[in-house]
Amino acid sequence: MSRVIYASTPSTLEQETLRTSHQVRIVSSAEEGTGVNALPGGVYGFTYSPGLPNAPLFAERRFRSYETHKLATGEVCIVGFADVDAAAMLASSRTEQTIHVQPEPDEQASVLVKVPYARIRQHRQYAAPNQHGFTVTVVGT
Repeated sequence: MSRVIYASTPSTLEQETLRTSHQVRIVSSAEEGTGVNALPGGVYGFTYSPGLPNAPLFAERRFRSYETHKLATGEVCIVGFADVDAAAMLASSRTEQTIHVQPEPDEQASVLVKVPYARIRQHRQYAAPNQHGFTVTVVGT
């Protein structure tokens, strides 16, 4: 039986800039696997369970895992990529919207977005390592 190995996707400059502005550090080895709800503020990591209150965070980015930040204030957000229209709706809409978020940029989803957990109304509540993005309904700003 052979093992499939996926190439590591490097962070974009926008992701690095967002981490700096959010003042987050990567989860430590002792914190890895801990649910985001139980972690201290000021950390980020990667998960296959975006949007779950207890999504476990890991330091190493794996194939199609989602970056998640827990700010010093306790606010949690998913960092991903969306198409131009979805990103604009997320940034400015005052109404409920359903958008598709990717863990990595691609031809259709190239705009960096952050989706605060506080704005998530509905999404599929399961791990998504092999899904091509996930669909989430967010409330307006």
